[in-house]
Amino acid sequence: MYRVLKTSLLTFLLFSIVSLKTFGLSSFFLNENGIISERERINLLLEYQTIQRYLPSMREYTTTKISLKGIYPPNSNVELGFEIPYFKINEANDSGTLGDIRLSSKFSVFKELFEFIDMFIFQTTFNLKINLATGIKKEDGYRNIGLQKVLYYPLSSGYSDLEIGFSSSLVGTMFAISVCSSFISVSSKIEPPLAFNTENDNIMIGTTLELFLHYSKDFNLKIFGETTYFIPVSEKSKYQDILLIGGGLWSRFFKNGIIKIGYYKNLLEPKYLENTFNNTVIISIGVRI
Repeated sequence: MYRVLKTSLLTFLLFSIVSLKTFGLSSFFLNENGIISERERINLLLEYQTIQRYLPSMREYTTTKISLKGIYPPNSNVELGFEIPYFKINEANDSGTLGDIRLSSKFSVFKELFEFIDMFIFQTTFNLKINLATGIKKEDGYRNIGLQKVLYYPLSSGYSDLEIGFSSSLVGTMFAISVCSSFISVSSKIEPPLAFNTENDNIMIGTTLELFLHYSKDFNLKIFGETTYFIPVSEKSKYQDILLIGGGLWSRFFKNGIIKIGYYKNLLEPKYLENTFNNTVIISIGVRI
């Protein structure tokens, strides 16, 4: 009886801590963690992002992305989300364009609670993401900056993509470690969805470390570091020369407010200028309702 009560108490305390520290949307840029919140509430986030890309002359130009994101966990085993992005090339004479709307979902496949010096939860999720063909197509996305051409691709491709992968997270009371991997099936003008011609595709792997600096009922603060690598399947893969390393901070304030600031730098030398970028800055604010 004592062991049952102890296990129940540990479970309650740990899941309370996990829910508190993973409150709201993912802290990360591209990676997914393996935790699904148990609370049935909608999280909405407005995100501002500047993306530094390369002209043919290797001078940088800036693409701005403003997106509305949302996540809703109907139960402790399922998480549903969306992202509606809008892009604008700052230096081009252009009013901007709607990007590819993303629908995402996570499904818990394994969850284990244990105690070793600290209390931990280990959870793995199956991740499924779909990019809808709502954005501007690559062939229509070229713009001029002076005499040089730039484009929205691959930020917006105008064709449907399918991403399938797994994430695992180990979460304690002071830190969390997550790893994720996925296969990105890219469709194009000559390849319909689910054709699985792999020459345009990528494999993505990522790791994330979170450190919990402060948490309470009204205020949470954590810092995170993230590494993401896009492995091209061929020279025609959608993403090329991208190995990102970065980090930032995430905070919850006034119980339901969320703020996130992050910076990411690409460590690889650019060879395929149309398929890569240099660095990005992210600032986002959200609310839980």
